[in-house]
Amino acid sequence: MPFVDAHLKLLLENEALSGLPNSPDIFLPNYDGFGLANLTPSISRWLGGPDLSASVFSDAILNQFAPKYKRVVLLLVDALGYNQLIQLMERGQADFWQRNLPEAILLPITSISPSTTSTALTTIWTGSTPLEHGIIGYEMWVKSLSMVINTIVHSPITFNGDVGGLARAGFDPANFLGMTPLGEQFATRGIETHAFVPASIANSGLSRMHHIGSQLHGYTAESDLLANLRDLLNSRPNNPKFVYAYWSLVDSLMHHYGTYNERVTEQFRSFSEAFERILLAKLEPWAREDTLFLLTADHGSVETPYDPKYDLRTHPDLMNMLVMQPTCEGRLPYLYLKPGKEEAVRQYFEHAWPGQFSLITRQQVLDSGLLGRGTPHTDLENRIGDLVAVPQGKAYLWWVNRPNVMQGRHGGLHPDEMLVPLYALSLD
Repeated sequence: MPFVDAHLKLLLENEALSGLPNSPDIFLPNYDGFGLANLTPSISRWLGGPDLSASVFSDAILNQFAPKYKRVVLLLVDALGYNQLIQLMERGQADFWQRNLPEAILLPITSISPSTTSTALTTIWTGSTPLEHGIIGYEMWVKSLSMVINTIVHSPITFNGDVGGLARAGFDPANFLGMTPLGEQFATRGIETHAFVPASIANSGLSRMHHIGSQLHGYTAESDLLANLRDLLNSRPNNPKFVYAYWSLVDSLMHHYGTYNERVTEQFRSFSEAFERILLAKLEPWAREDTLFLLTADHGSVETPYDPKYDLRTHPDLMNMLVMQPTCEGRLPYLYLKPGKEEAVRQYFEHAWPGQFSLITRQQVLDSGLLGRGTPHTDLENRIGDLVAVPQGKAYLWWVNRPNVMQGRHGGLHPDEMLVPLYALSLD
């Protein structure tokens, strides 16, 4: 595919980040027209919505699409990497997507950094970059709360099972971002916004943070997700709509079994077949007109078999040089150092894990554009850490006080984590 090859070349020519090796294991995020941050600004343009903070896709991408659509449906499959989707199609394990490829557009775009769900979804639902919205990790130090928080379940990381527990510390997810979510922005232009999410998280703090101004639809299984989504598209009035559907099982299974495990691929195959049978095959002809369907992901993943040398409980000397446990993700740890310990930490990494991590400073992160463009969040510097450990290959760190059973991870800069698909299918 000549256009895709040229497109990948543009992504690979993204400027190198100072302090990182020139390595095939490092693929930097793009915020200038070829990345996930440019997705909802482009959707807004297609629907006649407002300009959002981040830029739209580059002309090289936009020229592949019609200038306007009446309805845009975005299916986000958590952890479905571009390279993973390509391999599934080549192996005959993604028949629907392969069969419709002649009528579709399939491009690689980059995720954001860190390549993790809370950061990516906040980027989508605000139309801004991580630098601007400030949600920069699964675990994140928040100075105003004097604690490290879990940005998915909104609890202190030290309290297991305390979903939403941050509310007791005065945390209000509806106001924490200080930004206007997409649903409210679209409503100013008469665009309906709908969000389909699992019922178990429909009223979570993260959902309340993102989906203000959107009509929320909780679902229990893929059958009611797809049937309810179909019924919505078939309903009148035929007004502009942005419809978002989040499906999480690729991510859940990947963490347990690895990216290419049979359980992951069979679940995606089953979902894809149901998508065609329950939704697409039963859309009314008028509901297909001016309707654009998009498939993408928040990030990809890498397979990371258990290796005890990455468990920080076996590295007490390193932990004694930190003021607290690392934050963010095991594939992109933020390190908060005791005064005067930077050189000792660098030497420790090189001795314990030679050539497996590159350490960059907070200022390098800020200067490089790793977190995007725009006006930095007011608390951003506190949330990054003194050093950031960028892994090579399948390296990671584990500091959680429970057994390490994860076979797949994300958060880092490996191409399998950073490249996600933009699969577009016009339904008319």
